[in-house]
Amino acid sequence: MILLARFSNEMEAQLLASKLKASGIDHKITDDKSDGYNIFVFEDDIEEAREIYHAASGEEEFGFDIADEEDIDLDEFEG
Repeated sequence: MILLARFSNEMEAQLLASKLKASGIDHKITDDKSDGYNIFVFEDDIEEAREIYHAASGEEEFGFDIADEEDIDLDEFEG
């Protein structure tokens, strides 16, 4: 999975997650105590997920950053 976005609060993360789910994009939210809430999507879905992010950010003010194209090892986030 690839990091799509990072949020400072859970509500914003859940808002984008609901838009991804409505579009049929599988995702995972992790709570990284130091960085906030991270949303990951599968590599095959990253382009569509970014389009959803950009459309959503035009509608509302989000306090998150879209991630660069980098692979993240989810094992790092498991406690």
